[in-house]
Amino acid sequence: MRRLTIIGLAVVLIAGVAAVSISRAGADSEEATLRTLVPKVISSWESLDITKVEPYYAADADFAYFDIVPLKYKNWAEYRTGAQKALFEPNTSIKLRLNDDLGVHRRGSLAWATVTFAADLVSKQGTASHLDGRWTMVLEKRAHGWIVVHEHVSAPLGGS
Repeated sequence: MRRLTIIGLAVVLIAGVAAVSISRAGADSEEATLRTLVPKVISSWESLDITKVEPYYAADADFAYFDIVPLKYKNWAEYRTGAQKALFEPNTSIKLRLNDDLGVHRRGSLAWATVTFAADLVSKQGTASHLDGRWTMVLEKRAHGWIVVHEHVSAPLGGS
């Protein structure tokens, strides 16, 4: 009887360790997916084509997005229009370089990512400008995959 109890405890212990390992592997897979996705989302802005950017963003009517200017976009429709006018129309190129500080955190179907970046822009008049900034995304896992449901892009006062 004692031997049977020991065998039973060993089976439960092994099953528990296996369940944790499987769960951790799934979490690692999701984190890897997000670590690949976030740079893709950010690099889509270099295209100067809003149709290449918007598949990554949720269009829910009440999701706010924060960018360098203005203070707030109340939903994706406003963000889409504002980005086109303030960022894409006046520039001929945008180059974004992510620093090596990408952080990804996930809790169930929600995740957030943070990264600092350098941006180099060239206006249609040929003027070059540089900006160091920070980018935070909140993502939600939906039926078709991860999508940005909130974003905050900002620059420190004084420029860096």
